[in-house]
Amino acid sequence: DITNEYAGIYFSSPGSVEIENELLNWLKGIFRFPGSAVGNLTSGGSIATLIAFTAARDRHRIKSDRIPNSVIYMSPQVHHCVNKAIRIIGLEDVQIRYVELDRNSRIDAERLRLDVAADKAQGLDPFMIVASAGTTDTGAVDPLEAIAEIAQANEMWYHVDAAYGGFFILTDSKKHLFKGIENADSLVVDPHKGLFLPFGIGAVLVKDREAVFHSHHYLANYMQDAMDEDSPVNPADVSPELTKHFRGLRMWLPLKLHGIGPFTACLEEKLLLTEYFRRRLVEIGFQTGPDPDLSVSYFWYPGSGIDQNTFNERLMQLIREDGRVFLSSTKIEGKFVIRMAILSFRTKLEEIDLAITMIDEARKRAEDQFGTASDLSGTSRSPEV
Repeated sequence: DITNEYAGIYFSSPGSVEIENELLNWLKGIFRFPGSAVGNLTSGGSIATLIAFTAARDRHRIKSDRIPNSVIYMSPQVHHCVNKAIRIIGLEDVQIRYVELDRNSRIDAERLRLDVAADKAQGLDPFMIVASAGTTDTGAVDPLEAIAEIAQANEMWYHVDAAYGGFFILTDSKKHLFKGIENADSLVVDPHKGLFLPFGIGAVLVKDREAVFHSHHYLANYMQDAMDEDSPVNPADVSPELTKHFRGLRMWLPLKLHGIGPFTACLEEKLLLTEYFRRRLVEIGFQTGPDPDLSVSYFWYPGSGIDQNTFNERLMQLIREDGRVFLSSTKIEGKFVIRMAILSFRTKLEEIDLAITMIDEARKRAEDQFGTASDLSGTSRSPEV
């Protein structure tokens, strides 16, 4: 069964390893990483992040005595797998700086520069910056080039979480947002998101191969046949996994059959659908956040104060109970908002129109339960159930 091939060591399964390395070289080309970088196809962004952060820790020699003074900088909207990885690799007690955001939910590069300078002046050790190329909450792409300059000037490890948004670099309309991503020390991207592939297939690229090998490459007598200096990089030397299945097939075969064109066109379609969705929402009285960088956007129905949050929480419950379209919620500066992420190959114009209809129907039911939307600025009433 070709889908049940081993893919950890070249000696044991050269074909699957060659395919994985071919795909990683393709990713290096897309993100303009050097050929000397190493990478791995993982189960998703969480394990990919763990690999990258372990390399960062080992490259900067963050041992126990240095942990309390070490500082990591990130957006308050960073994916929670970042904090999980920090804890798992033993850096739970580092100092984390959540950098102030601009009005578009992107890291404020000047604020970051000042934060790093202030920490250095206090004798702390800024060692890593985590930028996002598509946050989960809002889809924001941080100013990657400006952040790269700060990282280089301060000799810090620069990591970019592009798990959700990375493949939008292929689109003509959004590739400019990714300028500077080539300067990252490590990068995470999820083909099962931006290439619409089956779960789970993530990827990590790291420029410092020695740091990665230091973390993951171990020798054992029973592995001596695999220690051929002329063989390609073994995926097991770039990952905690020794038992590793053939993830590369589910990425290699669609690209081989169709080329990259249909995938890029699908990404462009999702951007157009996002613009259409937001425009239609405004037409029926909803409010939206700033123009999104990618295909994640958020919205709410207007009210005031806590009553606005209460109304939108009930609206979200009604949308979920309807079940025809799946939406989620988040909080932006304390405001409860409803989040639309358009990144399924099955999502077409018909589904967006259905979502608009369903949201408006749920809004009317919520108003019936709470009273009219204008009542929300006054005394709140419990919904009738």
